[in-house]
Amino acid sequence: MRLALGGLLLLAGAGQSALAFDIPPPPPPMYQGLIFPLFPGSSAVPFSSQSGSSGGNSSASKTSASKNSSASPGGAATLVAEPARVQAHARELAAMVPPAQREALAQAYGQAFEGYLQLERKLGLPENDVANGLAAFIAGNYMALNQVEVPDASFVRLAAQLREALPRNPGFSAMSGAAKRKLYEQSAMQGTFMAVARLAFLKQPQPAAEQNYRAAARASLEAALKVPAEQIRIDAQGLHLGNATP
Repeated sequence: MRLALGGLLLLAGAGQSALAFDIPPPPPPMYQGLIFPLFPGSSAVPFSSQSGSSGGNSSASKTSASKNSSASPGGAATLVAEPARVQAHARELAAMVPPAQREALAQAYGQAFEGYLQLERKLGLPENDVANGLAAFIAGNYMALNQVEVPDASFVRLAAQLREALPRNPGFSAMSGAAKRKLYEQSAMQGTFMAVARLAFLKQPQPAAEQNYRAAARASLEAALKVPAEQIRIDAQGLHLGNATP
């Protein structure tokens, strides 16, 4: 996820990076149609080192992972065919902040989604895949909270895990195509926005604002995954929930 987001910061360079400081983070995105929690009815770790290495594929390359994901039955179940509605979905997310800031935030979300599409193309991930958008949501908030990078290979693995898990989520299965389109676009733009804000803070530190963003990232992760943020980990084997085992 590092290289594409580094390029996205250039999009924010001409005054847009100030948005990371001027606009307070919106509340956790509990917008209509979102299927939180992602793993309902279970406190168990949905992914483990065993699941991450199943089939001997835990360290698969980005290319092979993306090819496999688009061919899998789970991959087909997470694709959306409805037309894009990026601007409308960006404005809907931005409606959660005070009126004077909504237009600027909607533009920032739209730019974030364009940056996300750059990442999707760079990694060769399937287009219009809800799993990829949710992976961006989780990874972006994880990066903002913990001040770390999520390497591309780890992001691809996370997306593949979600591609397998989402079709088993009753809430996701019951969603309309339009709701899945919104979930894909809003998750991707919100997660990428948080990752870009982190990069902006690295360039221009503002501790008080950064603290607010990290609190928002924590709330978003805990709403989505229903575990304390300290028990959320992303590594080369993907997403892990729960206390780490020795």
